Amino acid sequence: MSSSQTEQACHARPGRWLPLVGLGVVLLASHGASLWDGLFLDDHWQRMASYDRGWSFHDLVESATIDFSGRWNRFWWQEEPLVWRYARPVGMLAVKIEYLLAGDHTLLVHAFGLVWHGFIGWMVYRMALWAGLTVPWAFLAGTMFIIHPHSTTAMGWNSARNAVVNAAMLTAAVLAYARLSAPRRQYPDEPVERWTPLHGACFALPIVLWLLALLSRETAIIFPGIILVLDLSAGGWRHVRRSLPVHAVVWLLSILFLYWRLVVFSVDAVPVVYFSRPEGPAYVLWAACKLLNLVFSQIFYTPMVMGVSTLGDLSLEVVLIHLLMVVLVGAILAWYVWASRGVRGRWVWPIWAAAAFVPVIPVFAAPHFAYLPAVPYAIMMAVLMRGVARRWRWVVTSLIVAATVWSLGVYRFAMRGVFRAEQLVYADMVDQGGSLPPGACAFFVNLPLANVYAPIVLREAWGTDDLEGYTLTLATHPLMMDQPSVVRVLNDHEIEVYTPVGSGYFSGLATAMFMHVMRPSETPTEGMVIKGPEFDTTIVQADPEGIRRLRFTFRRPLASKEYVFYVSTPRRPAYRLRFDRPPADLSPADAELFAQARSADPQVRLSARRAVHERVWPVAVMTASPIQADLVDPDLHSAGALDRVESWWRSVDGPALAREDQRWQREYAGMIRERGYLFGVMDVVARVIHSDLFLTGERRGGMAAWPAETKPASCEED
Repeated sequence: MSSSQTEQACHARPGRWLPLVGLGVVLLASHGASLWDGLFLDDHWQRMASYDRGWSFHDLVESATIDFSGRWNRFWWQEEPLVWRYARPVGMLAVKIEYLLAGDHTLLVHAFGLVWHGFIGWMVYRMALWAGLTVPWAFLAGTMFIIHPHSTTAMGWNSARNAVVNAAMLTAAVLAYARLSAPRRQYPDEPVERWTPLHGACFALPIVLWLLALLSRETAIIFPGIILVLDLSAGGWRHVRRSLPVHAVVWLLSILFLYWRLVVFSVDAVPVVYFSRPEGPAYVLWAACKLLNLVFSQIFYTPMVMGVSTLGDLSLEVVLIHLLMVVLVGAILAWYVWASRGVRGRWVWPIWAAAAFVPVIPVFAAPHFAYLPAVPYAIMMAVLMRGVARRWRWVVTSLIVAATVWSLGVYRFAMRGVFRAEQLVYADMVDQGGSLPPGACAFFVNLPLANVYAPIVLREAWGTDDLEGYTLTLATHPLMMDQPSVVRVLNDHEIEVYTPVGSGYFSGLATAMFMHVMRPSETPTEGMVIKGPEFDTTIVQADPEGIRRLRFTFRRPLASKEYVFYVSTPRRPAYRLRFDRPPADLSPADAELFAQARSADPQVRLSARRAVHERVWPVAVMTASPIQADLVDPDLHSAGALDRVESWWRSVDGPALAREDQRWQREYAGMIRERGYLFGVMDVVARVIHSDLFLTGERRGGMAAWPAETKPASCEED
């Protein structure tokens, strides 16, 4: 090589790395905040399984098993075990290695996720180059994958790592196959018809990568179709026939996997609401509508949680919405057909993007379903923008990228709110401490559905391996208790839990589903008594809005050292109820305040009573006390209300509780603020999209308020 050629090579080499560096910058700018997302939902279960289980194929499979059999969190209404298994040993192997390397540093686990995401973005860039795009447009394709709004879930939620590993392996397999299968000349002047692909042994790499993807997540089953379209695009049926041995091997392996996965492999008791089995002709229409919803959400960044697809509702509004989606998706497809002329493998990308959703059609939709389809869709996006007329290209590209970044920001804030809502519950539990004897029991009142792994978290935090968890009631919102509730002590062994306003317990779709799948034989009705090992449950009051009032009779005293109770309220995510708290005298300031509340001067009296309400109300809500009924009226006009409030304030050492609550609110103000991001986004979205994003059964704007007229609970007859 001459000196001039060497100099040119040295100058060219840094430029080859610029796209990689640029994608890294985009990655950190768009998803760097996910490093501090912490653990969420199934992450606690998978981390425990990673530590407890071995490295065998069986152990890796069982590490992904979702187990609600009552082994670690017991539900008084449960008759049937709720356990379903996944065949994802490779995905769990990656998770296990990450958790073992990271130890207690969850930030490192998220860092591994960013590395995976950046690697896939780089492969999208390379694949776009293979498709014939120039470096700038290929870089844009990699960027569009990295900043796809639905990827926020896969980056923030470690349990979605199987989707990330699956996408990485499958993308690598497709890229390797595309490079290997392209016809090659044996001689410089040989006609195209005589070009031949590489020897079949060379295809071991993409096949192995595909099998790794398949054992990470089942959506990789679409690989045979993808490479078939690739070969058709490369050289038509003649080229497919030349590659027939490779296709035969891949299809044979696919059939064997499907037989093992669908016939041999037991998934146990999958909830009906989670997996909709094909039944009847109506299912075909529903599946088509579901696919349309998923593709529409992928293109227009709408929430991929619930759509308008349904098996039962074919109202005019639903039909019109689907027609609108068909028109919009069709317009994008027509734009792509026009813009993709001359693009290598032009039909591979839309077929791959749609086919990647097909295996998950029966499954309850989740945002990380969009992760694999985002790979080909990112290339489609670059092709679409490249195809715009030159004078409009910059404007259209800027608008699309800006809309994507905006949506990414919205989802980032919303998902951070989801994570913080769950984490606040555990933070509250751990913050209040806990040194329990062996065989202790933790009881959860109004436990958010997202916190069903609470016993696992407490076992790890307190080092109590035999701690047993019991869920008494589920919160009315999957992420928090968003309406008033009361825990009333009847005697040393009994409490009564009820919701005085709003919807009752187990009335939302999510909690009703949880009840139904665990107790399919019958729905608990008023007067029913369900006996359990640690307590008996009595349905005291129920109506069409749900179960209003329950009584729990415990084997041991409520104040037993082996018992710990937590209640979730709108004020506190998980306040620890203590039934042995000694009464205390009023502080001088409180004594003066209550004295002024009885003043003969109406103005002084009214001002003092409102001050009493302002001081006492947060503690009453925090503890789910029946005294809330007396505090409905901030002026405390009802007969005897002030006396009852003062007596209760003394009995619970109100000043100490107020100080403790203020400390907690102050220390966790940041997490509380981040939780609010979610509900702020939901309030805005709910004005446009009339759907129930969290399966509560209804769309509410905030906490249900106490009615203006409520009989004081402390006046009720025992």
